[in-house]
Amino acid sequence: MITIIIVVYHSNKMKLQTILNKLGTKYKIILVDNSTNYNFKDIKLTKKTKIIRSTNIGNGAGINLGLNKVNTKFAIYFDIDTIFNKNFLEKLLKIAKNIKDFAVLLPNNGKLKSKKNLVEKYNFEGSIMLFNMIHFKKLNFFDEKIFLYYEEIDLFLRFKKNKKKVFVAPNLSIIHQQGSSVLLKNKNELIFLRSWHYMWSMFYVYNKNYGYLFALKKCYIYLIKDLIMLCIFFLKLDKFNFLKRFNRISGLIISMLNIRSFKRIK
Repeated sequence: MITIIIVVYHSNKMKLQTILNKLGTKYKIILVDNSTNYNFKDIKLTKKTKIIRSTNIGNGAGINLGLNKVNTKFAIYFDIDTIFNKNFLEKLLKIAKNIKDFAVLLPNNGKLKSKKNLVEKYNFEGSIMLFNMIHFKKLNFFDEKIFLYYEEIDLFLRFKKNKKKVFVAPNLSIIHQQGSSVLLKNKNELIFLRSWHYMWSMFYVYNKNYGYLFALKKCYIYLIKDLIMLCIFFLKLDKFNFLKRFNRISGLIISMLNIRSFKRIK
């Protein structure tokens, strides 16, 4: 009925094992290893688990690898940084069964305040996403030009244009500890990478879905603020924050020039 997809990239083994323990042994699981050689030796895996090895192709592209192997009615993606109750998946599936038709169902990350059982929403974070696979027969999966950030928003907007429903369940909550699961020696390099891609992806998705002028209108204020802060941190000799702002500006300008995303961790 459902296949679970988890993308691994130099991930914290304790967090991965915690998620697998909560999900139990009854479901099919696909682990996509974007770090190429992740060592699963100390991870307790069920017989229903399949491992797909890949290079660092990005989160959306990694999910795509998993989705292409799904042959069940539903698929669900779990970010390793998420915290949820042990019976979370059963509750989400129960909600899904009571919806007449949907493309994606999302839990509440704590940011949505509503007394409704379901809210139709297309600009919500997708750290956990339940996919109704029937709607992917005519639509592609995630845009693989997007390496990090906004990949789910782009997908949801595509569903909206094709009159496919994306719902959030306000009463089913999770916690997303963004960026806490990746273990790399140079943490600053990861922070700079995320800063670069956040701005690149923001402009790219706005431009793709609403047009260039709309994207400029949405993003120019970030460029101004970042340039101001760049000068301040330069005068303060604050190298870390200077480089963080520099990467934000660089990612945004590269996207404004319609140049493909290219920044990666070596």
